[in-house]
Amino acid sequence: MECWEDYYGLLQVHPQAAPEIIQSAYKRLCKMYHPDVNPDPSAAGMMRRINRAYETLQDTDARRRYHREWERHNTAQSSRVEVRERVIYIDRDSGESGTPGAASAVRNYFAYLRRRDYKSAYALVSDEDKKCFGYGAFVEWQESVSALYEVGETRLKLFKRYGAFKTTSGGKLPAEEYTVTLSEKDKTTGRVSEYNLTKYAVLEMGVWRVYLGYRDLAPLMLQFKAMASNPKEVRLLTLWEQHKAANDLSMGMPNRTGLEEALEREIYRFKRYARPFALGVFSVSLPTYVLDPGTRERVMKYAGYVISASVRCVDSAAWLGDGLFAVVLAESDKPRAAAALRRITKSVRHDISACFDFDISVTAGMSEYAGQKGGALIDTCLVRLRAASAQAEAMKRIPV
Repeated sequence: MECWEDYYGLLQVHPQAAPEIIQSAYKRLCKMYHPDVNPDPSAAGMMRRINRAYETLQDTDARRRYHREWERHNTAQSSRVEVRERVIYIDRDSGESGTPGAASAVRNYFAYLRRRDYKSAYALVSDEDKKCFGYGAFVEWQESVSALYEVGETRLKLFKRYGAFKTTSGGKLPAEEYTVTLSEKDKTTGRVSEYNLTKYAVLEMGVWRVYLGYRDLAPLMLQFKAMASNPKEVRLLTLWEQHKAANDLSMGMPNRTGLEEALEREIYRFKRYARPFALGVFSVSLPTYVLDPGTRERVMKYAGYVISASVRCVDSAAWLGDGLFAVVLAESDKPRAAAALRRITKSVRHDISACFDFDISVTAGMSEYAGQKGGALIDTCLVRLRAASAQAEAMKRIPV
């Protein structure tokens, strides 16, 4: 079975991060791990993982599919992980191997946030940050975050030291970069997530302080306030958008995106349990004299209904457009899948001829899963369908 990886944690972004945040995180990590700037032998492997994560999360459809898998893993994990209710002790030794003053500043910053002691947390923020936002904006930002999330245990690990770290204002200060592993509870869903983020400590006038690097907190506040204003409505709208993306609403069936999702589930079952499955595609053609668009649409919708009603509950039917339908036949080897396609084809022809005054032509193509990706399996079936259609047309032209 393939090893699943938390791409959000790898890129150090929140699961609900906007695309521009993900892009910014990717660029920052490239500057840290690209082999051209990092001579460490492990940097190339890390860069490959980062590229995989970014390619998935920057693509809307790929991210939506990955996010469902992420939620499944986190749901399984949330039953085993609990947010620590104890207070993180101030100035305790955590073994993060950084400069004691720098590590304490970062560690205590999160400890104060956990206790909602925003005055003490703001006191640890760098003067460079305080030039960009005041105490009131800082408190408003943290309150908007705490309305949605509860901070749990925090662990630090030193990543890199800088002799002259460039800040947003153009100044250069000694700094240390820490990878912070943060446990966070979503108050809306109760789910507990653990992910990594980056925090800097800078040395100002002999004192280590936390450097946040935000020029303006207003966009962050607006984002969290919008999420907290009506989380149920936001969740419903998200689910509706996901449903529209995976289904053809006019046909009342999954579209190609929904078909690929069904194939991903079967591929997972195949890899884990060695369950065979196959994909079948159908081309439904009406007589050339049926020109009325309304009639053609009704026939296609009825054909989709017959196909959906003819498959088992473990199977999945989909509409690919232009008279093309597809069926994922779970736990079916090639002979069983071929028999199922013949049965479905017979049902479609019989039921449509019984309801309409003409017969239709139904051609089928099929392919058993052999380790390829879902999209490649669909394309293979379509090639075989076109070959079967060409053969059927050739047989019609042969004189009897």
